[in-house]
Amino acid sequence: MDVLVIDDERPTLAMFELLLQAMGYNPVAADSGERGLEIFGLGDFPIVLTDIKMPGMDGMEVLSRIKLTRPTTEVIVITGHGDVELALEALNLKAADFIDKPISQEALANALRRAEGRIARREHSNPPAVLRETDGVSVLDIAGNLSTAMDSLADELASAKDRAGLLITVSECASINGAGIESLTAIIRDQAALGQPVAIACKPENFRRVFEAAGLTNAATLYENEEDGLRALLAKSP
Repeated sequence: MDVLVIDDERPTLAMFELLLQAMGYNPVAADSGERGLEIFGLGDFPIVLTDIKMPGMDGMEVLSRIKLTRPTTEVIVITGHGDVELALEALNLKAADFIDKPISQEALANALRRAEGRIARREHSNPPAVLRETDGVSVLDIAGNLSTAMDSLADELASAKDRAGLLITVSECASINGAGIESLTAIIRDQAALGQPVAIACKPENFRRVFEAAGLTNAATLYENEEDGLRALLAKSP
């Protein structure tokens, strides 16, 4: 698979090329946002990695232009460590994911695996979010690109009675932008108004940080896996 990498730091570009080749990808490098868009327009890149802070055209502008011309492209932005606010801004512009500098091979591999999972999910036309029930707990599974409101699922949850709470699971291949976070926030708020406890099961560390920064964890407890979240909700059930 071709992967376009945009970064103004040549040593970083060289590092990306080595790592991506070792992982079996075909990396194509660009040392500026302007050059990156030129190359993007000439090829077929399902995944793009772009640094956020670059002289001239920065990563936000690159992200916006790519999404305008090819919305299904998986754009992973590269931010400074701990720069959650910048990551949130990128997610609002429909970035699929973000990774921190300095880049670790594990973080890069995880982000690429999630991107490929979302691409495969779209190809099979699977919805990004589905609702099910387990042991009397409503479970909202998010596994694709959640970028819109979930009105029908919210209505279904609001009408459900006699259950032990709501567990929101976020899979490894999920991506959630600003609209998706707003939708989740509204659902959690509605559940709290109904007196229903809410738990979130989310393993990816970057999205755990986003949820905390966006305030979702003020009304919902965060767990690393579905089993722990489900167990906690059932323990609160009368």
